[in-house]
Amino acid sequence: MSITNVSRVLRVRKFEQTLLDFYKLHGRRNLPWRKSSISPYEVWVSEIMLQQTQVSRVIVYYERFLKRFPTIFHLARASWEKFLPYYAGLGYYRRGRNMLATARIIVNDFGGEFPREKKLLCKLPGIGEYTAAAILSFAFGEQYLAFDTNLQKVFGRYFFGNRHAVFNRTLLDKALRADRHILNAAIMDFANSVCLNAPRCPECPLVRQCRYAQEQGKRERTRSRETLETRGVSAISTQNSRRRHRSAVHSATKFPMKQAQVFLWLHREHKEYYSLNPDTFEVFVLPAPLNTREKIKAYFRKEYNLEISVRPPHQKIYVGGKPTLVVNAQILFGEHEFAVYSKAEARPVGSHA
Repeated sequence: MSITNVSRVLRVRKFEQTLLDFYKLHGRRNLPWRKSSISPYEVWVSEIMLQQTQVSRVIVYYERFLKRFPTIFHLARASWEKFLPYYAGLGYYRRGRNMLATARIIVNDFGGEFPREKKLLCKLPGIGEYTAAAILSFAFGEQYLAFDTNLQKVFGRYFFGNRHAVFNRTLLDKALRADRHILNAAIMDFANSVCLNAPRCPECPLVRQCRYAQEQGKRERTRSRETLETRGVSAISTQNSRRRHRSAVHSATKFPMKQAQVFLWLHREHKEYYSLNPDTFEVFVLPAPLNTREKIKAYFRKEYNLEISVRPPHQKIYVGGKPTLVVNAQILFGEHEFAVYSKAEARPVGSHA
């Protein structure tokens, strides 16, 4: 083995051991999904809930959910209406529908047992490469790296000086010797407490060997500048021009949220759209003060006996001189009598400034 290869191996070993030591001292082993003996079902529930949601919020949902649906069989028997109260508030409701669909497939096709093959797991609704690897690692003890943005960030910075670095994951995986169950958890905790988007290098136990720290983040900053340049200076100039134009047209310093009406697109997964008009599609128009998410939900609950999820406004515009919030919402449960339109038909007249 060459001196260069020996150096690389030693660097990998140092990386692993330092992270394992970090986990012993600072790991979040008190998290409910970090218990020593955990079922694939429990891992799966935690991983789905943790997608784009803070750990502190998930803990309450996770524990309450498992009390109501302690096994995959309990979940597979649940209707959407029974399921929703234990999921509502986490957002991204397609994840919830995928959970029900996956539970039924596992019960009907696999006898209630999660498959131990990654390819089979990845075929299930809502389960991708990362979630499959997490199930195999945490529940079955298989030697899979659960490769997400946390691992990408830590590996990229330590070995290549840039969290966006492109590298051969398979070769890196083969060079590692630590138990993936522990290493995955260690890297996740390390990324969320030390190797943050703005890393705390002075506190980092890897600082002496980390390429990012040695180069003071030069490669990552260069990558960020190149990304902006790739998007084009003209695009930025156009964007700034549009902002100046909007500012000139509407001289108010802030958009008048309290006075804004709401144009609301009510839909089902953007596949079918709903309207009160049976002849032509029209958005729901709600006057102020029915312009907050909670007030919109309460309005539909009272007027139509429907539970809906409401996304934050994705546009703030003026329609006929009136401040208007453009909002998307979905029906979670309840029977409606609205006219149904396709996505192509959901282009109401007078909906844009």
